[in-house]
Amino acid sequence: MVKSGLREKLMSGNEAIARGALEAGIGFCSSYPGTPSTEITTTLMKTATEHDIYVEWSVNEKVALEAAAGASWAGVPAICPMKSLGLNVAADFLLNLNLSGTGKGGLVVVVCDDPRGHSSSNEQDSRFYAEAAYLPLLEPATCQQAKDIIPYAFELSRKFEIPVIVRSTTRLSHSRAAVKVGNISKRKWSVTDGLPERLYNVPNPHLRHSDLLEKLEIISQEFEDSEWNSLDSRDSTNLLTVSTGICLRYVEEAIDLLDDNKVGSLGLVTTHPLPKKFLLKAMKDVDNVLFAEEIDPFVEDAIRSLSVNRPSGETPQFHGKRTGNVPAFGEMNTDILMEAIAGIQGVDYEPHDVETLAAVEKARDLLLARSLTFCAACTHRNVYWAIRKVRKKLKGNLVVAGDIGCYSLGIFYDESMNSMQAMGSGIGTACGLGQLGRFGFNSKVVAVAGDSTFFHACIPALVNARHKNADITFVILDNSTTAMTGFQSHPGSGTQAKNESHVSIEKVVNAIGADSVATGDAADIPSVVELLHKTVLKKGLHVIILASVCRLEEQKRVAGYDTEPEVYIDLEECSGEKCRICVDDFGCTAMSWDCEAGHPVILEHLCVRCGACVAVCPHGAIRQR
Repeated sequence: MVKSGLREKLMSGNEAIARGALEAGIGFCSSYPGTPSTEITTTLMKTATEHDIYVEWSVNEKVALEAAAGASWAGVPAICPMKSLGLNVAADFLLNLNLSGTGKGGLVVVVCDDPRGHSSSNEQDSRFYAEAAYLPLLEPATCQQAKDIIPYAFELSRKFEIPVIVRSTTRLSHSRAAVKVGNISKRKWSVTDGLPERLYNVPNPHLRHSDLLEKLEIISQEFEDSEWNSLDSRDSTNLLTVSTGICLRYVEEAIDLLDDNKVGSLGLVTTHPLPKKFLLKAMKDVDNVLFAEEIDPFVEDAIRSLSVNRPSGETPQFHGKRTGNVPAFGEMNTDILMEAIAGIQGVDYEPHDVETLAAVEKARDLLLARSLTFCAACTHRNVYWAIRKVRKKLKGNLVVAGDIGCYSLGIFYDESMNSMQAMGSGIGTACGLGQLGRFGFNSKVVAVAGDSTFFHACIPALVNARHKNADITFVILDNSTTAMTGFQSHPGSGTQAKNESHVSIEKVVNAIGADSVATGDAADIPSVVELLHKTVLKKGLHVIILASVCRLEEQKRVAGYDTEPEVYIDLEECSGEKCRICVDDFGCTAMSWDCEAGHPVILEHLCVRCGACVAVCPHGAIRQR
């Protein structure tokens, strides 16, 4: 479809960001996978050869940002997408790069936040990094803006030679819309052989700080007339909504549904530094201002601060998270904002009629509670089953520290994993726990991490464990892929792209010098139980590398499982209701319970015939033909 010389394509917000990067003429992209940002890099990777750009999955976000900065220093426009938690990893470098600068290439950091924590361990608001680093921040509201804002972000970065942060959120990243796309421009940059001068901030970082503040003030002036910010006010406006990102869409829908012609809407895209004059002018003669943003009151607090010195008669009444008009956690939506607007305007508002509410309650009663769990035949379940067995053998004196990955589900598997914080924090916290024996801490300590996480963040902590002689067992679940975010490759993946080399986890661990390094097969539950029990009883630093299988990734490579022996239940040997270990305790999703017959059943359409349940049944009732 062609409109005004532009074609329209159905795109997600992430795909639109990637398209914007291509239209901006990038040459370099480095990233680490993390939902909800992963598809930006995935999309660019698919077209890397066609458009002659370099795209890589880096070992972690800090390295990704450092690599992107190197490219920008050499004159190559670079983009570095990551999720909110990834920006924490990259922050150490970012808060130095802001001062030393990015050179002529241009560097855009895209951070995708996750309000409500759909696929994250928190619901962090990453915008405060822009404030801490004194960097420009842009928040697109639509998929179209997500595409269009990227070329502008590169222009801004090249003009001021600093990183520019573009922030998305889960709903924008994963929603889809028709996006008008332009042509992918021919390469306008050329790589340089040398680097810019003074890519360091010592001995006078305060002077660099002063220079950055001057740049930020100029950018603030540029934002005053920015075409990205929108203002829809009415002649009789008495309530102005100030929205950032996708919240603008919720506000527009809420105003439309309430049909209130006294409510105006301001969509703020340039959220740092604020366009102060533009905002003050928009709020003039307005009685009330309602802030709609995710997650923290970032803009709300900034505008409240901006209005402190104004005469009391010229300052509107502010409403938002600070006043409780909208929640200070979770996602925004149209219903929340309809209720907030109606409350401020004194309008009677019923979100749903009685019949609708009754239907909703009836539907809710029909829903079955579903706990978070592993996929059918996931070998991580086998490992946690083994951990539970060993814990019983040790009379409960076993603590398991873990972190982020598919194996995080161990916290829902009878709390087999006791802690889950950040990537690499399992082995890090285990280092501390492994020093507490001198104070009477009697529990054995196990740290659990996946293979991608091992390379991302575990190696320094493992070095620390060796250096400090921590008394711990480190279990690495090696399924040769980054399974949680879509099977991206990492240094230890079995299959590597052209010009990339495989890095052996076992060789790295041996080089660090663990007291023992053992390997095992996570598909063999009895052997894992024996290996784990034998190892945790030893003093010192011990590492177990378990060969694991991601069944979802396996299904992409293997045509079917018809050649594997069928798993069945011998009902004559099954103890039925007296036992239920296979369903209630092991809990493979390919096994269910026949309430009428009083025995377990295997769901053939889900079973991949791995045979793990055979080892679980204490009565030998589960067998393979």
